[in-house]
Amino acid sequence: MGLFDKSKKFETRTCNFTNLSECPYASVDECKFNKKNCFRKKKAPIFTITTLKILVVILIGLLIALVSIYLDAKVKFTGSHLVFGALSSIAVSLIAGAVLAWMIDIPSKLKEYENSIVNALVSNNYLKSLDEERLTQLRKDVTEQLHKVNVPCMARGLIDIDQKICNLLKQPYYTRYRQTVVCKKDEENGVIVKHHTIDYKLINPYSVNSKATEYISIANLVLSNGKDNMKDKAITDVRIRCIIDDGQAQNLSSEIEFDSSSVDSRETFYDTKVELVAKKDSYKGDKKGLKIEFDKSLEVKMSYDIVVDKDDISFTKRLRHPAKNFRLDYTFETTSPIKIFGQLFGTELKQSDFLIRYPLPNSVSLESFEWLLPDNGAIVVTYI
Repeated sequence: MGLFDKSKKFETRTCNFTNLSECPYASVDECKFNKKNCFRKKKAPIFTITTLKILVVILIGLLIALVSIYLDAKVKFTGSHLVFGALSSIAVSLIAGAVLAWMIDIPSKLKEYENSIVNALVSNNYLKSLDEERLTQLRKDVTEQLHKVNVPCMARGLIDIDQKICNLLKQPYYTRYRQTVVCKKDEENGVIVKHHTIDYKLINPYSVNSKATEYISIANLVLSNGKDNMKDKAITDVRIRCIIDDGQAQNLSSEIEFDSSSVDSRETFYDTKVELVAKKDSYKGDKKGLKIEFDKSLEVKMSYDIVVDKDDISFTKRLRHPAKNFRLDYTFETTSPIKIFGQLFGTELKQSDFLIRYPLPNSVSLESFEWLLPDNGAIVVTYI
């Protein structure tokens, strides 16, 4: 479903566009907003300067006609009939021309034609009449022409990143993403228990014009060595609550179960991957996790415990959607002195775009104030 799909017509929120240059639609019929206060539909005043001028011309014509008729009856001289007849013809022409101009509003039409020609030559209003496919191809052509001119040795494939970034504009994004991780060492079992708390709000850029889909998911890698009890302990105490489109909070904790699959132990320290899956078909989709559809926004709050090996000293967080503000608080609860280091990584992230703090012993707080793209995120390493 394209953002510029003009076959769909919706009556939604009140339009905030106040003039033609701001409005992205080519006509009123294509607009997906409430058209009650549309600037295009505002009626012109009945009496304008042009209307008054036309009335003056009509009055002058009537005056000439009446004077010529009166003089033709009272004044007689050689050729008087022809003179007064000519005056009458002039009067009729003035009246007829003024009435015709009022009916078809020639001055306004000429101004409208002039504005249309000027806009066609110097404005970008023609872009509004193009569908998504033609607009996308035009953007590709312009980008290629803009950047390839006089750059014969430009890196191959690098320009394709532009298309990937543009595709993100039509996908959901986080207005905020908060995650807190509190670690405790279980000496008896030789593992580390990590308690995760996640809070985020996701926005659908299409708003009510097209639904967005989110998959609430949790995954963990474990070293089971064929023991099923390790799989059962991989993810525990899961609590999930969500608010769809500013509605009532829903508790989805009972709608989940877990599935495990083998992974290549030659590529990772672990041999099993445990993932959250939905119990009911209504929450199932193409991906693993709880499938949630929403129109405007989705708020998710969840917490869970995972178990990792005591020698697993690193934690990596990658985002699934673009995020304007991201924060990760990581704490290791222990009486022994340890070292914790953290870093954010992003496609266009600069040192001035994020903050790293160590608010408490054995803890680190990472926060980004600029856009992070999918698969950007943070990494934390602990030295026990």
